[in-house]
Amino acid sequence: MFEYTLYEDLASEVDIPNAGITSRPVYKGERMRAVMFGFAQGEEMTEHTASVPAIAQILEGECIFTLENEAKSLKAGAWLLMDAHLPHSVVAQTPLKLMLYLLRDAT
Repeated sequence: MFEYTLYEDLASEVDIPNAGITSRPVYKGERMRAVMFGFAQGEEMTEHTASVPAIAQILEGECIFTLENEAKSLKAGAWLLMDAHLPHSVVAQTPLKLMLYLLRDAT
């Protein structure tokens, strides 16, 4: 028998706070972990790295996503694949919902 996980309205899984950043794990498996973030307007996740490749998907709002020293203006619908250890940061230009997928080695 096959198993699956379904969210019919993924963006509703996290509320955007009035201030700060909130996060909610939505999936954890052997090869992937998925975390939903809600950012209040103006909030920043300072530069950091992930030890595994990661995908960021903007579900609602707009942000400045900086990859190393290159700033990108992203809005709802944007999808970004990052190599492991790539320095990056996020600043919410508007209230923001961001989905992060952390990809584990499949071998």
